[in-house]
Amino acid sequence: MNRRALAMDHRMQRFERRREKLVRAYRYILCIASAAALCLCAVYKTGDHFTPENLRSITLGKEITFSLVSAKEKKYLPKNTSLYEDELYLVEQKGDAEEKADTNTEVMGGDYPITPLDMSGGAAKGEVLINDSGSGVTVDIAELLKSPMPEALQTGTVSELSTNDKPTVLIIHTHATECYSEEGAQSYSDSTSFRTEDKSKNMIAVGKVLCDTLNSHGISSIHCETLHDAEDYNSSYPNSLESVKYYLEKYPSIKYVFDLHRDAIIRENGELIKTSAVSEPQDTAQVMTLVGTNTAGADHPEWRVNLNFALKLQQRLTESHPGIARPVNLRSASFNQQYAPGSLLFEIGSCGNTLNEAKRAAVLLGEELAELIK
Repeated sequence: MNRRALAMDHRMQRFERRREKLVRAYRYILCIASAAALCLCAVYKTGDHFTPENLRSITLGKEITFSLVSAKEKKYLPKNTSLYEDELYLVEQKGDAEEKADTNTEVMGGDYPITPLDMSGGAAKGEVLINDSGSGVTVDIAELLKSPMPEALQTGTVSELSTNDKPTVLIIHTHATECYSEEGAQSYSDSTSFRTEDKSKNMIAVGKVLCDTLNSHGISSIHCETLHDAEDYNSSYPNSLESVKYYLEKYPSIKYVFDLHRDAIIRENGELIKTSAVSEPQDTAQVMTLVGTNTAGADHPEWRVNLNFALKLQQRLTESHPGIARPVNLRSASFNQQYAPGSLLFEIGSCGNTLNEAKRAAVLLGEELAELIK
C-alpha cells in the first residue's frame, strides 16, 4: 500500500465512523447551551480557566479526563491524521532529549520519516487512562476497578482453562492484511506497502504469538487465520462477525474474543508515527485497547462488562510494564463486541512499527491476559 493508498485506507475508516459522529452530534447540540452556562457561572465564581477539553468533558457529564496529558510537564503537539484523527492528540514529554533526537533523525532511503513516539499519555505505574472518542457514556473508572471480575467472565479451574476441546479464548483479525514496516526502517516511500496477504508478515503472525503465549500459560486459545479484509475491505467487519458466530456456536466455552489490529498514524506532512514503549529493554510497540459501546445504535447493553475487563487489564499492563499501554479508547460503535462478554479490540503498534516490535508487545499482552483470566 503506497502513501496514496494509505490515505484512502484512512478515508475508508473515517467512513465507518460517520454514523458515530451523527449520533453524538445531536447530543452535543442539546446540551451545549446548559454546559456553556455552567462554565460561565463557574468562571464568574472561581476565576478558573476552562479549556476546550474541560468544556467538552462537562458537556458530556464525564468524570474522566479526555486529554492524554495529565502532568504539567506534557504539552500538546499538532493533531495527527491517525485512525481517530478527530479525537487523538500526540503527546511529548519536555526535556526528552532522546525522543527529540529521534524526531529529528535524518531521513535515509525514503521520502517520509518514521518517528518513534511514546503514546502512553504519561500514565503512572498502575494508572488507568481513557481516551473517550465521543462515546457519549459516563464511566466511573475507580468503581469499575474496585468491582470483582464480572460473573459472565468468571472461568473454571486451571485444568478446565487448558482443555483443548473447550477453548476459552478466540483470536481473530477483522483487518488481517494489515502489516508493519521493515526491520530497521527509518523512513518509507510512496511505494511502501502496509498490507499483505502473507500470513508470516501480517496480523496473523502477531495473533499466533498471542495465541501461543496464552496457551503456554494454561489458557486454551484458538486462532482464526481467515483474511476477512482480503477481498473487500468494507465487508471486513461483517465477514469477521460470521467467523465469530461460527466459533461461538462450535465452542460455547469461549468467553473472550480478541480482535487484533495495528494502528495507522500519519501526520499531514507524511511523517509516520511508530508507537514506542520506552521503558522496555528492547524496542517494543505499544498496545491500545478499544472498547465499543451501544450509543451508536448497536444491541450491546452489557458493554460495561467488556469495559470492566479492559480496565483491569489496563491496570495490570501499566503496573507490570509502564509505558506499554496507550490509554483505553472508548467508542460509540460496538465493533462486534456484543457477542462475547470478554470481547476486546487491540491495536498492537502502528504501521510505523516493525513486526518484531509488535510480537514483543503481543507476548507481554498475552502474559497479562493469562494472569487476569485465570
